[in-house]
Amino acid sequence: MSAWLAYTALAAPAQLICAGLAATAWVLAKARTSAAVCAALAAAAFVSAAICAVGIFALGKFEGSVVGVPLYIDRLSAVMLTLVAFIGAVVIRYSGNYLDGDPDQRRFLQWLCWTVAAVSILVIAGHFAVFVLAWIVTSLCLHRLLLFYPERPGARIAARKKFLVSRLGDIALILAGVCLYRAFGTLEFGALFTAETAAEHGATVTAASFALIVGAVMKSAQFPFHSWLPEVMETPTPVSALMHAGIINAGGFLVIRMSHILVQAPAALHMLAVIGTFTALFGSLAMLTQTSVKKSLAFSTVGQMGFMMLQCGLGAFSSALLHIVAHALYKAHAFLSSGSVVDIARAAWAPPLRDNRHPGELLLAFLAALALTAGAAGLFGLHPAEEPGIVLLGAILQMALTYLLWNALAHHAGPGQILRAVSIAAGTSLLYFALQAGFLGLLRGEVAGPMPVDSLFDGLLLSVVLAGFFAILMLQIQYPGPAAPRIWQAAYVHLYNGFYISTIANRVLDRCWPKSHRFDHRQPGGMPQ
Repeated sequence: MSAWLAYTALAAPAQLICAGLAATAWVLAKARTSAAVCAALAAAAFVSAAICAVGIFALGKFEGSVVGVPLYIDRLSAVMLTLVAFIGAVVIRYSGNYLDGDPDQRRFLQWLCWTVAAVSILVIAGHFAVFVLAWIVTSLCLHRLLLFYPERPGARIAARKKFLVSRLGDIALILAGVCLYRAFGTLEFGALFTAETAAEHGATVTAASFALIVGAVMKSAQFPFHSWLPEVMETPTPVSALMHAGIINAGGFLVIRMSHILVQAPAALHMLAVIGTFTALFGSLAMLTQTSVKKSLAFSTVGQMGFMMLQCGLGAFSSALLHIVAHALYKAHAFLSSGSVVDIARAAWAPPLRDNRHPGELLLAFLAALALTAGAAGLFGLHPAEEPGIVLLGAILQMALTYLLWNALAHHAGPGQILRAVSIAAGTSLLYFALQAGFLGLLRGEVAGPMPVDSLFDGLLLSVVLAGFFAILMLQIQYPGPAAPRIWQAAYVHLYNGFYISTIANRVLDRCWPKSHRFDHRQPGGMPQ
């Protein structure tokens, strides 16, 4: 690849750093002028990332140093850089209007731009030390944004929990780097991904893999380290959009990036799959009980990140990248448009009452969804034994389609409504498996290949996941509503409170970090004292 494309990739974070500098108090300009400059530079960063991606797809990956910065830019990095730059440009542009008139708008834009810049460097880093440094800087910049309103008690509590969890993740990554250097004698990504593990270093590589998994779990808010995520709602909406659509995906990107190392330690991937499974089921159930729009979206993110980790644990790394892209775009839109949810709800179609529905309707909907999902998977040559993670997500998609078709079979629904639902289900199935096949081909050779189901543990795990999501489907269908018996009401309350994990975490935090340790309010968004 030509070196000028590497300069183009590096130009994206450089432009965002300049955008942050333009928003500092040192620049004598009006807040609206600074916001316009930040938005223009963020858009230019997206253009640079897009040009780099086109060049990568056309000319191949780049591996080397540019102005002293080691870079490793392949198709995985190109997709992530473009995604980060695009979401960053949208959020920065949105922030200009959202905080118009706020006396601290420039400080907000400054840290917002620098946060996106740090994530951009993270996805194109070619050395593990640079990766970890960008990882830490991203967390510290986000910390400033979480404390944009430092006088709010909720913001301080959530920021403290996020700070401690992030530092534990940082320690895990540093330990992983030490183990990797001992095993391979280098931390350059290109050399790490092609090196063969000597027999005497097998335990060291396994230790490094477990440390990488711990770092990813901490970053992506996996159970039980998730409690900070639903509580960081005291920040401006653009921070929520950036965090849920971009930064929270860093843990998944770490696993995908280091997949060549992790496949050498199946036990570590099994642990990740178990954690992801529990987190996905927990987040899905908690989401269904929330009454706050943003909190519901937050628990949705917890569940989505859990499912993404499950895919990585099953070796479906290309499917996990597609999940990152789709979830990032959806969640950014969901948070930025959350203020319009009332208007959207009024205009949305609501299913009719389901009293006295014949069970045969549910069976018919299930069989129709199964046929659509199996047919679409077979059309693109995807088989459960070879791509278990992809087909597993397809099976869960089938359950969502079952719910759609079951509502369409309501007593008063006409043939037009049923035909429309079947068309949507068929189109969704075809689009899903087409995208999965496309990403599988896109990342072939860039990440470790799919891992087949070849052990009793893998088969048991897949069965548990399917049974769990089927139980959630039946719960959604059969939940009797406010007039439910006491056991239903008790379960609803416990789920609404997330099984009180956040309360327990707050008590542990008070013991580990006593209340005498305060944030410096004289410097808004200041670091802990």
